Amino acid sequence: ESLDHLETLKRENKNLQQEISDLSEQLGESGKAFHELEKAKKTAEQEKSEVQSALEEAEASLEHEESKILRVQLELNQLKGDVDRKIAEKDEEIDQLKRNHQRVVDTMQSSLEAEV
Repeated sequence: ESLDHLETLKRENKNLQQEISDLSEQLGESGKAFHELEKAKKTAEQEKSEVQSALEEAEASLEHEESKILRVQLELNQLKGDVDRKIAEKDEEIDQLKRNHQRVVDTMQSSLEAEV
């Protein structure tokens, strides 16, 4: 009976040793997996930081370009106003010249009719 008990204990001991070995192996694999996950997390955080920097740079560039567009639009509106004003002045000059020439023609016609 003692021998049976000893054999049972040896089998249990062997089973427990195998279980310990399996658990140790699982623990090692889990540690490796954890390390790989930590590495992947660090890489993802680095990539996120790079993308964030690129986004901020793109936003700053966009703001700069929008500012340039606004300046150009203001200049264009100012130039358009200047051109419109000059056209109005020239139109007025042309109208004045027409009136002056019409007066000269009228005066010459009156003189011509008076001579005839």
